[in-house]
Order: sequence, then C-alpha cells, then structure tokens
Amino acid sequence: MVSFAVGVVMSIAAAFSWGSSMVIFKVGVKNTSPLAATYIKGLFAIPVLLIIGFAIDGTNSYTKITSGLNLLWLFLGVLTLTLGDFLSLSALKKIDVSIAQPITSIYPIFTTLTLLIARIENITWFIIGGTLLISSGVIMISYFSRRDSRNSLRSIENTMDVKEYEQKKKVLPVGISLSIVAAIFWGTAIVFNRIILEDLTIEVIPLMALRNGLMVVLVAIFALTRFLVNKEKFRDKTFAPRKEALILMAGGAVSWIGGGAVFFTAVQLLQSAGITTPISSISPLFVMILGGIFLKEKISIPQILGVLIIIAGSIVLAIPEMLS
Repeated sequence: MVSFAVGVVMSIAAAFSWGSSMVIFKVGVKNTSPLAATYIKGLFAIPVLLIIGFAIDGTNSYTKITSGLNLLWLFLGVLTLTLGDFLSLSALKKIDVSIAQPITSIYPIFTTLTLLIARIENITWFIIGGTLLISSGVIMISYFSRRDSRNSLRSIENTMDVKEYEQKKKVLPVGISLSIVAAIFWGTAIVFNRIILEDLTIEVIPLMALRNGLMVVLVAIFALTRFLVNKEKFRDKTFAPRKEALILMAGGAVSWIGGGAVFFTAVQLLQSAGITTPISSISPLFVMILGGIFLKEKISIPQILGVLIIIAGSIVLAIPEMLS
C-alpha cells in the first residue's frame, strides 16, 4: 500500500512537470522550428541525466539496456518518442497549449490498448474504467477549447484580411490532428520502456539518459546534415535564438528530469504502466492553471468539469489498492 501511494504521488508529480514543461515549450517554440526544438530542449537535461546515471549505477544499466532484446525495445522507444515529441511541438506552433496538451494527454488509451494486445499486463476493469474516464475528461476539455477558439476566431474575423483568417482557420484542425498522432506515439513509447524496466536491476535514470540522449543526437545529426547541404534554406530550421534556446532547455529539464525520470521510477516501483500512465495524464489540470496565470488563457466551466472527470478516473484506478 505504501509503495502504491508513493507511485501515485510520483505519477502526479510527473503530470505537474509535464504540464509545466508544455507551457514553457509553448513560449520557446514560438520563434523556433519544431525540429530544432526537439533536440535543443535536451542539450542541458541529457548531460545531467548521464552524469546522475553513471553516479547511480556506473555502466551496469547502460550495458544491460543495450544487450539482447532490450536494444530493440530501446530503438523502438527512441523512434516513437522522437515522433511524439516532434509532432507535439509542431502542434504547439499551430494551436494554444490549452488545446494541444489535453489532446496529447489521451496517450493512456494507446498505452492500455498496446498492453492489452501484447498481454504484457493484467488490465482490470478498474484500469479500463479509469482510463476511459480520464480520456473522457481530456476529450471534453479538448472539444470545448476547440469550440472556444473557433468562436474567438469568428469574433475577430472582421479585423483580419481574408488570407490571414483562412490560414488561422486551417491550422486548428491540423494542430489537433498532430496532437492526436503525438499521443499515439507517446502511449506506445511508454510500453517499450515498461518492457525494459521489467528487469529490476536496470535503473531508471540511465534508461532516460540513453533513450532521450539517442533521440537528441539523432535529431541533431539530421538537422545539422540538412543545414550543411543547404545553409540558407535550413538555417532557421536548425538553430534557435539564444533566448528561445534557453527556454527550451529549461523546459527539457523540467520534462525529462522532473517528469520522465519520476514517472518511470513509479512504473518500476509499481511494475505497472497501466496504472501510472492514466494518473500522469492529469497534466491538463496543471496546464489549465498555469496557462491561465502565465499565458492569460481563459478557463471555462467545461474545462473545469473535464478536469474533475480526470481526477475521478484517477480515483477509480486507485480503488483496487484502497480495498486491498
């Protein structure tokens, strides 16, 4: 029961970190391409994770992660994480964080589906019910945020030229679609990491350092290669202004050190991604609060109701442990 409570607290802490980082990324990606932002955000966090990983377990965990089938799961985790991060940052370029974050938070659906199909965990009706409740809350927030954005756009239609209005009208569904696909990749990525962490001798921090570090290196190599081929065309898509780069690195530290490391520690502690993943998806609550404070985004009653449904779903997930 104590380990379950600690795992839940860690999952909530991860949700707060991920929600905070999305608000930070929204600011940092404003004048930066999503591709550049994908690797720049890890330039501070990865060295820190690598140092901590070596201090905790030396080279032991790194050796185990890159041996046998773990190497395959690591590669698939890197691939799906990269696609998820890139698409979520692309979505932030097009729509408000109060819309993008709730939509990407439906990733527990895809984690649960993957766990069910692969028969990796025993998915109970409490897990299914809690996941559906949390996802329903997320969808409610997303729907009304999208409706409010369209209404706001219509209210200022007369102040825009036709071309600008049509452009803004088109990017909303594109941004929502990008967020949904990002959620699919994120939900799948968690499963691959869950498989690696079945080995209790593997430490979480080295896994985070290696997985996210490989993503940063691969994306940076791709971006720099494009830049060397055509410097004029890809200069702005490869680098970021100093201020934005610092903001993105701060967001990466919050997301990966304060979020990812804590989350996967909870996964390993509970030996379950089916419980920790839905709980960690309450990040829209923190996005709603922080977005209202720092980005001046409006909070509506449907958004509040959606958050309450998400919290109810988290309680449903905890019922079996409360009764045991």
